[in-house]
Parts: sequence; C-alpha cells; structure tokens
Amino acid sequence: MPDSDEGMRILNRYRPLVDAEMRRLLAGDGPNSLYHRIRYHLGWAGADGSPTDSPGGKRVRSALCLLCCEAAGGEAAAAAPAAAAIELLHSFTLLHDDIADQDEMRRGRPTVWSLWGVGEALTAGDALYALTNLAIVSLDPAHVPSETVVRVARELNEACLTVCEGQQLDMAYEGRDDIGAAEYLTMVEGKTAALIAAACSIGGRIAAAPREIIHALRGFGRHLGIAYQIRDDVLGLWGVEGDLGKPVGSDLKRNKRSLPIVYGLTEADPETRRELSARLAEGITTDAAAHAMAARLEAAGARSYCDNLAEESRQRALQSLRGAPLRATPARELRALVSYLTDRSE
Repeated sequence: MPDSDEGMRILNRYRPLVDAEMRRLLAGDGPNSLYHRIRYHLGWAGADGSPTDSPGGKRVRSALCLLCCEAAGGEAAAAAPAAAAIELLHSFTLLHDDIADQDEMRRGRPTVWSLWGVGEALTAGDALYALTNLAIVSLDPAHVPSETVVRVARELNEACLTVCEGQQLDMAYEGRDDIGAAEYLTMVEGKTAALIAAACSIGGRIAAAPREIIHALRGFGRHLGIAYQIRDDVLGLWGVEGDLGKPVGSDLKRNKRSLPIVYGLTEADPETRRELSARLAEGITTDAAAHAMAARLEAAGARSYCDNLAEESRQRALQSLRGAPLRATPARELRALVSYLTDRSE
C-alpha cells in the first residue's frame, strides 16, 4: 500500500474517536453564535450554520497522540480526551494565526475573522483554549491517575506557551534579511514542533510508559515537527493551490521568513540574494510576481536545500523510534505516518 494511502488510513481511523470527544464537549451549547463560529472553524458547519462534511483538517496531532499511546502499550480510547484537547489547542492557534497573518482562506474556506470580524474570532479562539483544558480534566480517572492528568495539563500548557513564543518570533522575523537557518529552526521548534512533540509525549504518559519511552516519543515528535514545517514551507511556494486550500506564494507577499526565503536571503548566490532582498523590500503583491520569485528561488537551489534539511529531520525522527521498545504494529504505523507527512502534497 502506498505511504500516502496508508498515512490517510491511519489518520482517518482515529478521527471518529477524536471528533466524538470534541463534539461531546460542545454538545448542548445552544444557538449562541460563539459555538457556531467554533463549529465552522472545526469544519462541522457552514457559514450559515448548516451541517457540513468539510474535513476540517487532518487531525495529525491527535492521531499521533493516540498512536504513540498504543505504541507505548496503552489503549487509544483512554487517551481520547487528551487527543481532543491537543486538536482543540491546535485549532485555537490556527484561529489566532489567521488573524495575525490576515489570512482570508483556510482549507478552501473563508477564515472566521474574514467572515465575522477580529473580535468574534478572538473570542472563539479564547473559548477553544478553555475547551482544551476542559478536555484534559475529563480524562477518566479509572484509566488515567490524577497525577498523570496534572502532568498532561502542565505539558500541554507549556507547549502552548512555546507555540506562542515561536509565533512571536515568526512575526518579529518579518522583513529582516539577517535571519539564518539557526534562527529559523528556533522559530519552528516553537510554533510547530512543540505541540507535535507534546502530542507524542502525552500519548506515552497516558500509556504509563517508562521515562525513556516518553523521552524517545518526544524527540520523535520534535524532529517530525521540524520536517513537517519545512514541507509546509515548500508547499507554500511550490505547491498546488487547489490541493492546499490556501494561496500559494503568500509567504513572499507577506515578507515572511519561511525556509526557502531564508535560504534565498542568506545562502543563495549573491545575485539571487540581492534580487530577493530588493523585491521583498518593494513588496511582492501579485500572484505572477510571487510565482516568478518562487521559480527564481528554486533555480538558485532553495527547494533542494529545504528537501535536504527536511530529510535530515525525518531521519532523526525515525532514529528516535529505533531506540525505543515499542509495540511493533503501532511503531510501523508511526514510520508510515512520517513518510506521509513529510512527502505530502497538501
């Protein structure tokens, strides 16, 4: 079975369990428009409030939590509230990121703020954060000891703080020409890898795994998160817009510091560095200009550089698994997910 097919099969296997937990938390909330905004953001409702079958994301982080729990010897059902918490926290960060980046589209649909305004989007994000913590404390004490619940809550909130630190760096780096690969990696370890690492670690915690397995799973998630973000950066410049559900080239238009742009400003040949710096300074405002600059960067070696760095992180993630005594079938599926997530086209 191709890695892409198996990867989607694994993600889809866990989706009903995670979505059921999230729907339980949102059940009975009535017609208040706050919950309509949340359901829309999660892909459960259209802009008019009617039910929809929008995928609402892949549920990557929650699936990793559940699969890591199984790999460490636990049961996915016991970890389902924590997986829902992770998904809700991720959704919270995306909702606020859309506001910070002024993104008008996500997953092929208008973003919450672009439909209902910044104030309503912020409030919906705040509610998602509260739901995250309510999900954690709903872990069943018959299967998860109270001290583990406290550790899970602490780890997830620490990860959230690290995500915020990474997002702040992302905004602070905009427009700067002196950001190199080291600064970029610090940023993505915060804004992307921290939550993926926590998801994997929390799965191990709920399985009551020994410290060395939890450490290995956290390291696996950290390196996978870096490779995942680099792939996202590559798709952001050279992906297919219809597959991504959002505009290609927006990082160039917003003068962001994704890895291809970092390479172009600091590692490419002098002519490319000067051209990219000048174009960014004057502003890249059209799709045609963004596509032309993306082609220039690819010719200068940016894409191959990103692919090589992503492969290094992918191999580190796989190495983290090799040293841990995990159950064979879930460990194999974790490796399949690595291949899918780092080779994906959407």
